[in-house]
Amino acid sequence: MVYYTDDPPQINRRMVAGYYLFLCLVGFAVLLGPTGGGIPTTLIENVHRNQHEIATPNYGTDPTDCQTCHPNEYGNWSVTDHATHMSVVNSTHVQIGAYVIISWAYFNTSCAECHTSGWDNSTGTPTYDALGVNCFACHNSTGYVDYSGETCSSCHKPSGEEHPHQYVPWQNSAHANSLTDLRSSSHAASYCMHCMSTEGFVYQQNPEMIGNDVDTGFDPNADYNAVSCPACHAVHANWSGTSPGMIRAVNATQLCANCHVGTYHDTYQLWTGGPHHLAGVECTDCHGYDIAPGDNVFLNHTFVVNPEVACGQSTECHEGQEDWAINQLEQIQSAFDALTDEILTEASALEDIITTYNQTDGADHDLVAEVMDVIDSVVSEVTYLINDGSHGFHDPMEFSQRLTDAYAQLLNAKAYFYENLPPDTVIETVTETVTVTVPVGGTDTLVLAGGAVGGIVVGLLLGALIGRRR
Repeated sequence: MVYYTDDPPQINRRMVAGYYLFLCLVGFAVLLGPTGGGIPTTLIENVHRNQHEIATPNYGTDPTDCQTCHPNEYGNWSVTDHATHMSVVNSTHVQIGAYVIISWAYFNTSCAECHTSGWDNSTGTPTYDALGVNCFACHNSTGYVDYSGETCSSCHKPSGEEHPHQYVPWQNSAHANSLTDLRSSSHAASYCMHCMSTEGFVYQQNPEMIGNDVDTGFDPNADYNAVSCPACHAVHANWSGTSPGMIRAVNATQLCANCHVGTYHDTYQLWTGGPHHLAGVECTDCHGYDIAPGDNVFLNHTFVVNPEVACGQSTECHEGQEDWAINQLEQIQSAFDALTDEILTEASALEDIITTYNQTDGADHDLVAEVMDVIDSVVSEVTYLINDGSHGFHDPMEFSQRLTDAYAQLLNAKAYFYENLPPDTVIETVTETVTVTVPVGGTDTLVLAGGAVGGIVVGLLLGALIGRRR
């Protein structure tokens, strides 16, 4: 604050008023300036309020018109396939990509709709403004692209044997149904939206793109888009020129790792260290492998693995050994499913017995709590491994070791429970009969009965039979 030098000091009201007037003028300069930097861009719910509505640029056909205000976006776009995939061969032929050379006549009638910008067929005679996919091909005259993926669908959909067909497979993917699945669950929450919606994912990586006037609480029931094309693909990202498909990461695996990680979606951390990861295989090498009509290979945007095709895709994989590879896959997954079912069944049977015992007079509640903690820990570990979704295949050695350790903890806890029951304890429980055969060590086999129809009496005798071996 500014004061007079009088004693006692007093507020210099004229200087303070001038100071605030100066701040207001600065604010208006930012607000009304050529770049409109003071107006945030609103991406949520496809509602946009930004500098374009104030500056009203003169839209033309030259993408360099955008460069003045958007130098970073322009620079990143200029090295992408959208910008570089077209080139003129001579007066009679044009080239698409690295190999396809066709006549101008064929290009103009059959290819120009997707390989040019400003394409117009309103008069029946197609015209376009420029070769390649520049700013105006996607942004048209509005300056915006919504986050539903519809803009991408006009080109990235089936139209013949030699064309990519990403959009329709994506429509049949879990990505396209992410919000539907979330909303139908019992745990839909805003903290899920960074991976279950496009806007949430973009905001997670680029929070500065969302204006302060936008509610970033991400209500799962609000009008957001499922995981669509713009969630994974960033035409303007600074890695667009080097990443395949202009994805929002240095490679596909790191992109997937943004969401397929954590307690409930732990695929990435369990896959890391597995044989495919150590061999340099990326997620999309298996989950994205596909053969389009005409034997043209394009990324499969359903991301559903087809082992019969993916395993034999090249000599670097298991080409010529597909039957062996698939047999290995099936054995690993069958063993995983059988063992996880066995552990969870045994845990449930033991929990029923302990719960019944806990309700009897004189029950040792400390013992109950101690053993129940182990059961909860084992169930959590098994559930964590199940959440990976590969049924043990992403890293068979780690899955096997962790399941073995979990089962050992459960059996030790069961033995400990029976060893520490007070003398003459009788527990009556009613469950379905569950018999589990478990290797204990050497050639011995231990048969554990987890209940009987009608009722069973469990006491020290049973405890001695299945007690911990010393």
